[in-house]
Amino acid sequence: MLAASATALCMGSAWAQDTAAPAAPPAEGQSGSIFSQRGQIEQVTVQSQKRAESEQSVPLPVTALSGVALERKFAVNLEDLNNSVPAVQLSHVGLFHHAAAFTIRGIATSGIESFDDPHVAVFIDNVYQARNAWALSNMLDIEAVEIMRGPQGTLYGRNAYAGAVAVRTNKPDMVDYGGKASLEIANAGKLVVGLVGNVPIVEDKVAFRMASQFYKFGGFWKNSGYDPVTDTIDEDLAGTRHGGDKYVYFRPSLRFTPNDSLDVTFQGEIIRQRGDGTVAINGLFDPRTPSNGNCGGPSTVGTPTAFNCNTSVFEALYPPDGLAKNPFGDGTIGEKGDGSDPYVIGRNLRNDNTDVNSYNFTANASYNVDFGTFNLTTNYAKQGSEIGTDTDGTNVDLFSSVRYEDYKTFQTEFNFVSDFSDTVDVIAGFFYLKDQYQVGQILYTPGIGEFTPDNPGLSFGTNGQDRKTWAAYVQGEYHFTDRLSAVAGVRYSWEKKYNVFGTPITTIAAQGIPAGVDFSEYPTGPNSLRLGPIEDTWDSFAPRVGLNFQATDDILLFAFWQRAFKSGGFVNNAATQNTFESPYGQERIDNYEIGMKSEWFDRALRVNVNAYYQDHTGLQRQIIRPANIPSGQETFTTNAADARAYGVELEVSVIPTDGLTINGNLGYNNIKYTSFCADLDGPETTATPASGRTPCGAVELTPAGFIVDVDYSDLRLNYAPRFTANLGFTYDFPIGNMGNLSFGTNLGYTSKMATQVQNAPRTDRRSMLLVDASLNWEAPNGQYRVSVWGKNLTNEIERLSSTPVSQLFTFEHATRPRTYGVTMTADF
Repeated sequence: MLAASATALCMGSAWAQDTAAPAAPPAEGQSGSIFSQRGQIEQVTVQSQKRAESEQSVPLPVTALSGVALERKFAVNLEDLNNSVPAVQLSHVGLFHHAAAFTIRGIATSGIESFDDPHVAVFIDNVYQARNAWALSNMLDIEAVEIMRGPQGTLYGRNAYAGAVAVRTNKPDMVDYGGKASLEIANAGKLVVGLVGNVPIVEDKVAFRMASQFYKFGGFWKNSGYDPVTDTIDEDLAGTRHGGDKYVYFRPSLRFTPNDSLDVTFQGEIIRQRGDGTVAINGLFDPRTPSNGNCGGPSTVGTPTAFNCNTSVFEALYPPDGLAKNPFGDGTIGEKGDGSDPYVIGRNLRNDNTDVNSYNFTANASYNVDFGTFNLTTNYAKQGSEIGTDTDGTNVDLFSSVRYEDYKTFQTEFNFVSDFSDTVDVIAGFFYLKDQYQVGQILYTPGIGEFTPDNPGLSFGTNGQDRKTWAAYVQGEYHFTDRLSAVAGVRYSWEKKYNVFGTPITTIAAQGIPAGVDFSEYPTGPNSLRLGPIEDTWDSFAPRVGLNFQATDDILLFAFWQRAFKSGGFVNNAATQNTFESPYGQERIDNYEIGMKSEWFDRALRVNVNAYYQDHTGLQRQIIRPANIPSGQETFTTNAADARAYGVELEVSVIPTDGLTINGNLGYNNIKYTSFCADLDGPETTATPASGRTPCGAVELTPAGFIVDVDYSDLRLNYAPRFTANLGFTYDFPIGNMGNLSFGTNLGYTSKMATQVQNAPRTDRRSMLLVDASLNWEAPNGQYRVSVWGKNLTNEIERLSSTPVSQLFTFEHATRPRTYGVTMTADF
């Protein structure tokens, strides 16, 4: 979720601690080196292998950021770490600003449907976030974040397919009283007040900690005020802000350490959010391009509707005088943008709200014995949400929706981490999760009256399911010598999705729903139209083998093979019974990796590098295509593709002189389809593909026409840039008895990429270079801090996502614009 800046809520002495204590005196022969007698690069403790150890001793491509590093980046949520890690994209889903759209090495999940498992597993205090709808995570009072690149199937599960992100919050301190207060004021009407307090109730036995935050944001978007009916500007509407947000957040935690062996923490999380509905750009989609005898770009089905072809409606919508715009253009077709501001939109949604109530309770316990540690995590969570969306991005009623969802989950994990031998290390555990969701959506389309529950012409649909999954895993490391060891492990996962139902979106009147009904209290739709219930099960083995060689105390070499899976499932929101009853299977990845972690000149220089080769089998592809139904389109998931990837990732940190730290990373990822056989443009009028592409499968005749699967292996995977790079530095210097100043800047580069599976025109994103900077002052005693900061200072804005809708228009979203503000913090 959107969060306020975590800056200073858990800082300690952030600016002073970024470089640790000075290094030991230089070794003989190093006296002339620029790296001698300097500070040391920070060491972060990680738990990537379910045990606490230094990040440099973990034989994995993992990047760890401490709480101090997060504060240096003014991270408000995980999205702010986007350029911190090579080959990793951390952003939000375009239409839903609190949903995570994470991509690692070109494998992405960018939707919010609860039946669609994410490719990147997110864990918060050991708790798996089964949906990406609210997985961005608040960066308030954080101990560390670990980003693990590549499949983590053995220790983290069947949906850690592309990688995993683990967030650890600060536990209550058992000895010291303390707290932090912060105030942030930023552009776009942003105001954040934060407070963290820690109280030892019984010293060394019982302690309580509370992290709380109030957040208010006016929104980046402004209304154009354009009224297409009168062809005038409404001065009262023009300039009004949209996309605002407001919430309160509480995270209480209570910790017990009754003896040296037992450590138990109970933690709650309460979120109450009341914000605006979501917004979109009415992007340029030319409906007047004929295809297969109809209009609408991709082929349509049946008789063209009033929104196909050259109708008067489109004369009002499209340039030169219409509502749609083209701020980004598309270099792949040689088209420049029209110069319009992507953050000036239209909006007239009546259900203009985002309401979320979330409750989360977690218990974490560890018990130490002579031969190891037993760990237990148990979590229960419940969430209800209502989100209004004006998808068409105009000041007229064209396409709007309201989405209601209820979700609840219970999960537990028990594991044992051995410590009984210098020769053998063992990790073994068991995981269980049960969850349930129900979602309902009302939809407004043109020509059927107003967008209110009293209108029987509104469309309504719903879907839901129950799920149970369990897994058992074991991984062992055998040390042949003090330097050489071998790793082997396996995880078995079993999953069942049941009570799967869906009601295709159709009019309220057709469903027999009473006018004026509260749809949030009518989640399942009428039984007469409901599809299902149906069910299916899946299971998988995720093995891992590897070799580790500690060449010196500061150089670790490693190589391994890891297999992982992403779960199969159903398209629960399918519009047709055939699609609904056709489950898609699991996708599988085999990852081969070699790497080196190294530190030099007494930890003044760190160089980590790894290379990988990956085979993807049965990739699940979400495809929007026309269908012979009232909405004109259907979204479905199919195992249509295979792919292979190879790449190199480099991370470097250096302290060349006292007070100066330089960090950089570079990622090269070459991922391509080796096969992609599908029908992406809907039924044809003949068995000959109108696209001119080569058929690669059987031709199927249906009442709607010929289904012709053709070869799309030349398409690019979406959200898979070839290059990512980052370069930043921080310089700390004292200013006498006035305290300390710190200046930092950061450059983040991402090469161009596709944002849509079909690589449709006007859906690509150009390369981007983002510039951030900050100036920070800290009092001599470290108790007070003031920071002036800016992100994306050059205001580089590109296409975040783009989705054609039923041959009507394309709704688009933009990457975040320039942001700047002041953060003040006090310790007490």
